[in-house]
Amino acid sequence: MKFPNLTKEEIQESFQRVGSKGENTHSVRMLFAPTHIESDHLDDFTRIYNNIEGHNFDTLVVVESYTGELEKKLSLPSAYSYETPFGVVQVNDRLREELCDEEDDFYISDSGLSDKSSLYTQIMMFQAYQNKFDVLSVQIGDYDTAIVQELAYALDELLSNRNVLLVFCSDIPSENKDELAKLKALVTQNNETALKHYIHSHDKKVNGARALIAGVMVAQSWNLDIRFMDDLTDSKFIGGFAGIPKHQFV
Repeated sequence: MKFPNLTKEEIQESFQRVGSKGENTHSVRMLFAPTHIESDHLDDFTRIYNNIEGHNFDTLVVVESYTGELEKKLSLPSAYSYETPFGVVQVNDRLREELCDEEDDFYISDSGLSDKSSLYTQIMMFQAYQNKFDVLSVQIGDYDTAIVQELAYALDELLSNRNVLLVFCSDIPSENKDELAKLKALVTQNNETALKHYIHSHDKKVNGARALIAGVMVAQSWNLDIRFMDDLTDSKFIGGFAGIPKHQFV
C-alpha cells in the first residue's frame, strides 16, 4: 500500500496521547524508523517521531534500502513534489543536485521508487507533525559496502550544518533481543569495519540494514548519541534516534 490507511487527525491524536513522557532528552538530528506503520500500534511509531518534539526542520531526508540492485546505485527520484492524502510537499531540488555533484554514484532516477517505498509513510508522519518543509528521497540500490560508505560520507559532508531531519528506514525486530544487543554492541564499538561486516552477515535479522548502517556511520561522525527504543515491544519492529544530549547545552 502506497499510503498508510490513517487520517492526519488520527496521527495528531496519537502525538497528543504519547506526549513526551520525559523521553525528549536529546536534540535529535536523525531517526531510525520502521519502513511502514502497523495500524494497530500507531502510538509506538509516533513515539519514535515524538523524539523530535520541539524541533522544527527545513528538510526531511528519507533514506531507504531498495530490495535488489539498481543500475543507478544511489537513486534520487526525479519528482519535484510528492502528494499524499495530507497535501503536497516540494522536493529540495538544490540538495538533490548537490548530492549528484558530490559523489559519482548518485543519480537522478525513478527506478527504485514504488508504491512499497517507505518514503510516503515518513512524509505523512512528518506532515502530521510539521506543516512546512521540503523533502528528499535517497534509495540505496547496491549491496556493496563501499556504496553505503559513500552515501554516509556525502550526507556527513553536506548536511552536518543544515537544519535537516534524516530518517533511516529499517525493520529491527522487537522480539529478537540478541539482534538488538548485537546492534548496540556495534554502536558502542564505533568500528566501521564491523558495521560493514554486519551488512553482509547471513544471520542478521534486520531488513534495510544498509540504510540503518549508513545512519549509524553518519551519527558516529557527528558524535551523536544513538539510542534504540527497545521498550516498543508491542510492535513487530522498533526504532530509535540519534542526537546530542540536552545537558551538553547547559
